[in-house]
Amino acid sequence: MKTAKAKTMRALYVILAATLFMGAGDAVAVRAVIIKAGTGQQLVGDVKWQATTKLYLVQPEGSPVQFKLSPSEVAEIRVARPPELDTSIKLVQAGRYAEALPALETIMKDYAMLEHDVTAAQYLAQSYLKTKNPTKAVMMCDRVVESNAGALQDENFAGIYWQGLLETEQYSKLEKALSSAIEEGPRGLAAVAQIRRGDIAKQKGNLDDALIDGYLRTIIFFQSIKAVQPEALYKAAKCFEEKGQHPYAEKMRKQLLSAYPTSEYAQKVKSGA
Repeated sequence: MKTAKAKTMRALYVILAATLFMGAGDAVAVRAVIIKAGTGQQLVGDVKWQATTKLYLVQPEGSPVQFKLSPSEVAEIRVARPPELDTSIKLVQAGRYAEALPALETIMKDYAMLEHDVTAAQYLAQSYLKTKNPTKAVMMCDRVVESNAGALQDENFAGIYWQGLLETEQYSKLEKALSSAIEEGPRGLAAVAQIRRGDIAKQKGNLDDALIDGYLRTIIFFQSIKAVQPEALYKAAKCFEEKGQHPYAEKMRKQLLSAYPTSEYAQKVKSGA
């Protein structure tokens, strides 16, 4: 009798804990494996990030006890990649930005601070920018960075975030972020930041600074960072064209087409953009 009663009470505790867990915030809990820092203890169950308290809420499977862990108490999180993410990425890559928005917004809500949020944020911000909503892109990126400053070490996320700051003309905030990336970040991140410096100068109408401090500096000093070279060459060519220095512009275009013929920016040159 006591055993049956104990089992019933345990079941009620589990149900109560799960109910409270689901009520904390709007995000849906995600199945995850968390390795606790220091002890190496492994927790398997439903997890979500509570932005208001900056804590992970962890409901281990079969347990009435809910854990609340700060990021410093978590050594590792393993979460299955949501299938909707890859579908959304393909939509963005195909230029179908508005169609990608709903799924990406849901992923950002449910997977906040859970491994795949930075990738989702990158494509969500890009979709906001392409649908003429840079303010929304920046606000979303700000929330990501507030919880996870390390997201700024991801050059793809950072590059899109900085583009949003540029489009909303938040120059002071952008300059500070770029200086930090150039002085302290890895070379790939610094290279992206250098291009954004050129973008600021160009947007302000200073073509010489855009070339010298931005695009040409990237081409010369970041030659080994191949991922940024097509954009730098393309934008340098555009600046030279605006300055009326057509031979230099043609040199940039030829280098772009020769070295990076399949790049997005080479396709722009071929189409006359």
